[in-house]
Amino acid sequence: MATLERDKVFGVYISHSIDEEPKAADFFMHVHDTYEIYCFVSGKASYMVEGRIYDLRPGSLLLMRSAETHKLIVNGSGRYERYVMQFRPDFLEERGFSKELLAPYLKRGLGERNLYLPSEFSAMKPIEFFQKCFRELEFLPKEEVFAANLSAFLSGVCTAFHNEKEPPYAVDRDIGREIIDYINENLSEELSLERISNEVHMSPSQIGRVFRRLTGTSVYDYILSKRLIIAQELISKGENATYAAQKAGFRDYSAFYRLCKKRLGAAPTEVREDIERKIT
Repeated sequence: MATLERDKVFGVYISHSIDEEPKAADFFMHVHDTYEIYCFVSGKASYMVEGRIYDLRPGSLLLMRSAETHKLIVNGSGRYERYVMQFRPDFLEERGFSKELLAPYLKRGLGERNLYLPSEFSAMKPIEFFQKCFRELEFLPKEEVFAANLSAFLSGVCTAFHNEKEPPYAVDRDIGREIIDYINENLSEELSLERISNEVHMSPSQIGRVFRRLTGTSVYDYILSKRLIIAQELISKGENATYAAQKAGFRDYSAFYRLCKKRLGAAPTEVREDIERKIT
């Protein structure tokens, strides 16, 4: 992967990357505790968010909120180019902008209405927005200018969000959605394949196969990733690590501690808002 431009300014991560020959194995299911703006420039790919698959076209925009699992699906060879931006949920509100700008992130279900096409924007298109961001970060790196540009762009996204219902080109997976929704509604409780099996009326082995085919990961790993994000958010807000682990659904604090060390490279008490994650 060639990262042409990459920066972390004002607590916001922004990148412009190209893979000349993308390999499916390099793009895995992942999750963040930040809000993400993803802009597809070129390539042969689709994108999975919470088990829902979206076709990508040049200039397509995807929004993922914190704890929303997502993954690129490589559909063929050839150059793959994209822009990515990640910011904390309170970034704009702390700078005097309305929380309503986050409606496209907050006022929808997981894996729903993530995708926007360039034709849905009457003003600045997604690719133009990222190009403008990088130009101004190079020549006019001012926080108030950056925040104003982001708020203006999200205002356009809000207009598209309120004007359009779920697009017909989003491919749904009813059984997978039922499993994913049940897991997310019960993360703080004891979850097992047997319990999920009783809820969705499928055998544990069937659930495992369907879930991996749909999301590219196991039910167990999906649950761990979601619980880890919940615990991180609670700790970053000042909660005790033990309480955060219990609230997120971890019954064994030592298991939570080991997971933090393995996946984040830090103990729970060392978790901070600026922990960086791999961007794909």
